[in-house]
Amino acid sequence: MEHRPTAPNAATVTDPRLLLNALDHQFRGFRTFWFDRISPAGPVVLPAARGAELESAATRLAELLRRAAWSLGEDCLARHRALGLDERLTGFYADEEFERAYATAIGRPDVILTESGWKFIEFNFCAATGGQVFTHLLNDLWRQLLPGRVSASLTLGDPMTARNELLRGVLDEYGLDPRVALIGYLPDVGIQDRRYYEIEIDVLRRGGIAAEYFDTDEFVDALATRRDEFPLVLERVVPQEWLDAGRDAEQLLAIRKCGATVLTPQSSYQAANKQLFAVLSTGQDWMTDQDRDLVRQYVPWSRSIREDQVEFEGERWKLTDLLAKRREDFVLKRSDGDQNADVHLGFRTGAAEWEAIIAKAVAAGTWIAQEAVHSTGIAADVFDGDSGEFSSLSTGAVFGPLIVGGRMAGCPLRYDVPAPGNAAPGTAGSSILGTVGWQSA
Repeated sequence: MEHRPTAPNAATVTDPRLLLNALDHQFRGFRTFWFDRISPAGPVVLPAARGAELESAATRLAELLRRAAWSLGEDCLARHRALGLDERLTGFYADEEFERAYATAIGRPDVILTESGWKFIEFNFCAATGGQVFTHLLNDLWRQLLPGRVSASLTLGDPMTARNELLRGVLDEYGLDPRVALIGYLPDVGIQDRRYYEIEIDVLRRGGIAAEYFDTDEFVDALATRRDEFPLVLERVVPQEWLDAGRDAEQLLAIRKCGATVLTPQSSYQAANKQLFAVLSTGQDWMTDQDRDLVRQYVPWSRSIREDQVEFEGERWKLTDLLAKRREDFVLKRSDGDQNADVHLGFRTGAAEWEAIIAKAVAAGTWIAQEAVHSTGIAADVFDGDSGEFSSLSTGAVFGPLIVGGRMAGCPLRYDVPAPGNAAPGTAGSSILGTVGWQSA
């Protein structure tokens, strides 16, 4: 069969055998986790000016979210309880100075490029932020496969390199020896091959940092004889997800209290709480005019579900009435959920089910309502491994710029690919991951 791409852009790898072999090698051990039938055929290419705007807005919003969290209480526990977070996590906090300094050190927002520009719909902060390994591997692959002149015109960031620089700064600030324990838990990422974490170990070592990977239980066991060996711990586990999976907190608490400096601090989960979008969207006395302008431009209208009366598009509403009558215009979200847990889109939800979700949100008291925003068409080239065909498409996407140490270090994105034309009626399409290459003029 002859394989020909359909109107590819310059940053498309058009040789199917080269592309598939490279993907098989680069993602060996877990390729099908990200790329089963459909794979990207190159980075999504957008103008560098778009990327510069995204980086500036993301870093400024991260600081606003940190300030919003700290406005809720003078110490970790006060903020924790103001946000209604899980009481089982109250013992996870370090000293206030460290919490403040590094709460937003590693993060990734979910951002939609709409007809009117970038819109941030949430912001995750945590050392376990997803997309870091994926972006490192895929951008490295594009650098290898794309023609030199094309690759040279694109910025393809590397979160692993940026993270090394961040860790170096922490080690230097606290006068620690450059030895790091990377702690993860493979079932939480849905992958069985330890190579997923060993890739990170290799980057750390190449950066001059002695590093070793441990599963959570392995590290707790190692504390008996190796407690002082690793002064810095990079914990790639989300405590709330750990508890939500029905596991005991004691294992993670032992890691937090082992005497090492642990990144990121538990306050990262406070800064990531979606209620802070409502805090900023409502407006606060401590916000400057520039702060308010940033929020108006980049954050959709958001309100705490605890609000009774709200103003929307110049009209006063009882919030629950607004949500019921304008269902297709809103999204309801659990404020401390991860990986789209309890995120409900009104335009994809029937009226009766929507009413039940409103009641659930009101009962919880910690959810937010957010105005729905919609993606403009994003141009992407993909390869279908079953048919051996390339295709170009315009599709909706969710961008996830990785913000590490105060700068953007790669930008993964998720986008939808329709089912093939010969598929049975009603066959669902695919949602795949790619990365963005920011093209200089």
